[in-house]
Amino acid sequence: MTGYRPDARTLAMLRREAEEARMAQMAHNARWVNRAAVVFCVVLALDWALPLQQFSNEPILERRPVSIGATLSNPQMAYRILTPHTSFRLHTRQAFRVQDARTLTVWRTPLLRVVRLVKAPAVAAGREPFAPYGGGVYNSAVAAFPIMLLLVASLGLLLPFSAETRLNTSVVSGLLWLVTLAVMLLF
Repeated sequence: MTGYRPDARTLAMLRREAEEARMAQMAHNARWVNRAAVVFCVVLALDWALPLQQFSNEPILERRPVSIGATLSNPQMAYRILTPHTSFRLHTRQAFRVQDARTLTVWRTPLLRVVRLVKAPAVAAGREPFAPYGGGVYNSAVAAFPIMLLLVASLGLLLPFSAETRLNTSVVSGLLWLVTLAVMLLF
């Protein structure tokens, strides 16, 4: 006695339906990445757009040499400057601007507290505000990463894509988010 055995076409259709259901469940679970990425980008945009906090006459508490990203054949140095409200790095090419200064004027972002501008009124070369070393996504061409992150995550949330495309946008958003965080922490 032989049991019912579906043909190959029916088996392929059942496998495809099971895979689509699994993909839809994974895409539904991965949407939180897109939602969190959009919230992260909104916080970054607010931090960039809100007025900077200004700290005048900040005494320099500490100047410490630190190593910054470079190869072993070309080591680079910077100075970590510590004030009561901020901490930031100055490349050795910028150090002359605050060399003999005892106080600084520092501007930082209100939410994430990233130092955007520094001025040393007592030093001739530092009387005009300048951007310290780094600044991450605020001062450089890597600002394209949060913009791309916002675009991909928003498209993944708003447009009626298939489950596979929604899952792919979540993966791309996650990778762009990691790159953006790495840029913010390292620079």
